Amino acid sequence: MRGTRVYRALQARDGRRFAIREAEPDDAPQLITHAQLMLVEPQWNVTELGEFHSTIDQEESWIFSFQERPHSILLVADFGRPEQPRIGGVISFLSQPRVRTRHRGRLGIGVQRPYRGLGVGEAMLSTLLAWATAEPELERVELSVFGHNARAINLYHKLGFVEEARLVRAYKLSDGTYYDDVMMVKWVKSEPASALEYRREP
Repeated sequence: MRGTRVYRALQARDGRRFAIREAEPDDAPQLITHAQLMLVEPQWNVTELGEFHSTIDQEESWIFSFQERPHSILLVADFGRPEQPRIGGVISFLSQPRVRTRHRGRLGIGVQRPYRGLGVGEAMLSTLLAWATAEPELERVELSVFGHNARAINLYHKLGFVEEARLVRAYKLSDGTYYDDVMMVKWVKSEPASALEYRREP
């Protein structure tokens, strides 16, 4: 862990200090726990808890995939120490592999309940956007969010994302509840005129 790249060292709103750093294979057990903690809240996640079966080896391979794929990154919010990390949030960005789409990619973000409301999500997202802006070929950062997740949508708007499409009733829960899928995008270089025209349409 001592050689891990740290992007930012911060203080949360409650005074706790944390670092936003690149994920390492040694984080695999904690990343599995993180995913399980996220998935017990089905109102915020596409995957159900019973569908998640990642092993340590699989999780390590997943972490390595970000290191090996161009213009991709996996960051964690670490509230521990180098010798004893404690992950409270994760943000990922995976670029598109083909030549015609490698200027874009999709992010995913999750903050565990005890660390919400402390500015952790905004710090991770701001860090990722700064990284994406510095990546030469990246232009377009995409994400999906449930339509009822007002708190997340407000954060995305605050950091410059705009809604580009909405898939109505895209997801159906076992109790019959439907969720819309809101597709949002931020241009980290210059926003094309076509996107500005699209946004001006009623």
